[in-house]
Amino acid sequence: MRRRSLVSILVVATLAVAAAGCGGGDSDKDKEAADCGAAPAAMSGSPQLPAQFPTPSGVTFTAQEKEGPTTKVSGHMDGDLDQAYDAWEQALDGKNGYSVTDKEKEEDDAEVNFSGHGTTGQVALKECSDRTNLTITVRPA
Repeated sequence: MRRRSLVSILVVATLAVAAAGCGGGDSDKDKEAADCGAAPAAMSGSPQLPAQFPTPSGVTFTAQEKEGPTTKVSGHMDGDLDQAYDAWEQALDGKNGYSVTDKEKEEDDAEVNFSGHGTTGQVALKECSDRTNLTITVRPA
């Protein structure tokens, strides 16, 4: 009798874990997008990015912070991740003394690494509802 109870508990636990794992898919992505909230407002003034930093059209910068020699600039672009990824890759690829050093694109986020004008950095992109959020991280080379 005790052995049957243990087996029943294990079966129920396994089914519960499996059911929790099956809840993913589009509903998780939709929930993440819904959790994004309204787009942050544009920052006053312009961010302090490196000299001649190429920026695609349609970017709204929302904040900037400095952590030692590292500068982080946040913002967003209208449109989906594919559009934002292509725009940043084209903007940084051999333009104004910058080059793309590495890049990676997944289903809901992407990164474009760059170097130029004595700096290295990354543009991190995250799809969020009807926009793509971005964080530009720049540090001295």
